[in-house]
Amino acid sequence: MSAFSLRNISKSYGSSQILDDITIEAGEGEFIALVGPSGCGKSTLLRIAAGLDHGDSGSVWIGDRDITAEHPADRNVAMVFQSYALYPHLTAAQNIAVPLAMRNLSTLERMPFVGRLVPGNTARLQAIRQQVTTTAASLRIDHLLDRKPGQMSGGQRQRVALARALVRRPGVFLMDEPLSNLDANLRVHTRAEIVDLHRRAGVPTLYVTHDQAEALSMADRVAVMMGGRLLQIDEPSRIYDDPRHIEVAQFIGSPRINVLDAVTSENGTVVLGGDVLVEGVAGPVGTPVQIAIRPERIKLRTAGGSGIQATVSRLEFLGSEVIVFAEIAGIGGFTVKAAPADVAHITAGMPVALEVDPGACLIFGKDGLRVPLRAPMKQMAHV
Repeated sequence: MSAFSLRNISKSYGSSQILDDITIEAGEGEFIALVGPSGCGKSTLLRIAAGLDHGDSGSVWIGDRDITAEHPADRNVAMVFQSYALYPHLTAAQNIAVPLAMRNLSTLERMPFVGRLVPGNTARLQAIRQQVTTTAASLRIDHLLDRKPGQMSGGQRQRVALARALVRRPGVFLMDEPLSNLDANLRVHTRAEIVDLHRRAGVPTLYVTHDQAEALSMADRVAVMMGGRLLQIDEPSRIYDDPRHIEVAQFIGSPRINVLDAVTSENGTVVLGGDVLVEGVAGPVGTPVQIAIRPERIKLRTAGGSGIQATVSRLEFLGSEVIVFAEIAGIGGFTVKAAPADVAHITAGMPVALEVDPGACLIFGKDGLRVPLRAPMKQMAHV
C-alpha cells in the first residue's frame, strides 16, 4: 500500500481542464518531483493534496485513510510555500513553533499572559521550545531564533520555513517551488539540505518545480506534467534516457533534444541526409515519425567522411562544454554538445559530418508516443 496517493484527480475552471485524471502513488520515504512548464497544473495538484483546494473528482489518501474531505489542519500534511509564508511580526523561533502551538495548546493556553496560569502549561511550552531548538539546530539556523524575517536573508527565511514544516513531524511533505526566490549558488546548497531533511524525516515528499535540474538531481522519481496530464512518472535516468512521449523528451534535457520529422522507407528504414539512420521501425512504408537525438550523442567528424553533412553556424562556450549549432541542408538545425578539446579546431562556417549513434535515436509517432522497433538498430551505413 502506498504511504501517500492522489487517485484520479481531475479539476476544471469553467471550460479549462486544469488536471485530467492524475494518479500518483508515493511509497514510504519516497521523494517525487512534479515538473513541467508554468500552467501545467503542478501547484493546483499540490493544493488539492494539502486540502487548500478541491478536485472535481478523485481522492487523496495517507496510507489506508481517505483524507479527501478532511480539513487541511487535520491532514497531518506540512506544506512549504514559494513565498515562505512567515509571520513578519514573529521571531524565527515563534514562526517555527506555530504548528506545535496550534496542535498541542488550547486557545486559552496560547494566550500570552493567561496561558501561564493554566496548570501544566509551563511544561508544555518548554517541550515546544525544546523541539524548536532541536529542529533549528538540525538546519543550522539555531543562531537565528531571535531574529524576525525582515532581519534574515532569503536563504535563512527558507530554512525557517523548512524548520516549521519539519517540527510538526508530518505524514507528508508538500513543497511548492521552495527555491525559486534564491540565487543560483544558494539554490544548489539548499537542494542538498532539502534532500537531507527528507531522508531524516522518512516521509513521502511531493516537490513541485519547473526546474528540471532540481527534479532530476533530488527526486527518487520524476513526474512530468503537460497541459494538466501526467505524461510519465519514472526514475530520473529513465525519464532522460527512455522518455515515453515526445513532449517529455523535449522538456527534459539542456540543450533541447534534436527532433526531426521523417518518413519510413522499406523495412522500416529511416534515411536522413543520405544515410540509413534507423532500421526496423514498426509500421507500413510511409509512416510519418519523429526522430529525437540528444545533443551529447552526436559526434563531429571531418567533412566528407561518414555521417550527415552539415555546416557549423555558431558555437557557445560554456566552460566544461561547448554547444555547437549546425545546419543540415534541406533539413534544418542540429545541436551538438561536446568537450572543448574535441571542437577546438572547429569554427563557424566550417563544413562537418555529424555521426549519430543509431542506438541513441528515439522514435516517436504522430501521436507523440514512442514507436517500437521490429529489429535491433544497426550502425549507420552510407547509401
